[in-house]
Amino acid sequence: MTSAARPAAHDTGPVLSVRAGQDPPVAPSLTTTVPREYVHRSALSEVFLTGCLSRAENRFSLTGQWPRAHAYFSPTAHRHDLLQAAETMRQAALLLAHTEYRVPLGHRFTPWDVSLAVLPGRLAIGPAPTELELDVVGSDLVGRGEGSLEAVLEFTLRREGEPMATGHLRFSTSPPAPDAGDRGAPPAPRAASAAPSPELFGRSSAHDILLADRAAGAWRLAPDPTHPVLSDDGGPVAHLVALEAARQATHALVGPARGGLSITEITCAFVRQPDPRRACWIDAALLPAPGSGPLTVQVTARQDGRAVWEAQVRGGITPGLG
Repeated sequence: MTSAARPAAHDTGPVLSVRAGQDPPVAPSLTTTVPREYVHRSALSEVFLTGCLSRAENRFSLTGQWPRAHAYFSPTAHRHDLLQAAETMRQAALLLAHTEYRVPLGHRFTPWDVSLAVLPGRLAIGPAPTELELDVVGSDLVGRGEGSLEAVLEFTLRREGEPMATGHLRFSTSPPAPDAGDRGAPPAPRAASAAPSPELFGRSSAHDILLADRAAGAWRLAPDPTHPVLSDDGGPVAHLVALEAARQATHALVGPARGGLSITEITCAFVRQPDPRRACWIDAALLPAPGSGPLTVQVTARQDGRAVWEAQVRGGITPGLG
């Protein structure tokens, strides 16, 4: 499959005349994003993929671009946010599901396992937007009819040919719920509540905080249904919310007083899908690290006392950068 986004057939641009004996001019190479509908984003500015090519059965090469600045995936220490890699993987999975595996638009996308590891030195922000190449390999594909699919995708994100991140995503798709066409009134913004400084959670804006109302050693998960990145297409983006909640809980546990936290790896497994009508509580615990191994934090989300998802966050602390 070539790039999913092509100029309309009638949009030929200016007509160039060619004199006899001259070679025709070479058309310029133009870059555009893939259609936003394929990656379940409302805003074109949130689409990071620019093309896709099928290399062999269940093997694909994709291209993308990260901006030098982003309102949510804000850089730290002049490096791209590692969750921008997670969002790029999510978009790649959705694009392939719709264009290669024939999952109809409108079907639900449900993540089950996700992992991400980055090389911080390769995330440095340069003088121009970061051009990406993604190698994607699909496996364990099971089609269940009516556009339902189960699949595992392995990702390698490259920059100038060198790996910068690797990831894994197991997901399933299913037809829209019977009442999906009746969304009713748009969701109301999250009610404001007293909360600690955003810096406690590794953020700079209170609008981006997911954790509130700490009680009995746990934080209540409170995603904003109107958030422009963590919520889209009518509801929270489940695994982005989980990964960000795990990151924020890790920051809150470690504490900025100990220094700057640099996260290099996150894994998350869903035991079951969260019920948005029920309170969800997040707790975090520091795990013993063997020898000089990385700092490791176990984060668990629970509803009604039962685990919903479990995550591990790994990284290191740089003293004096808190």
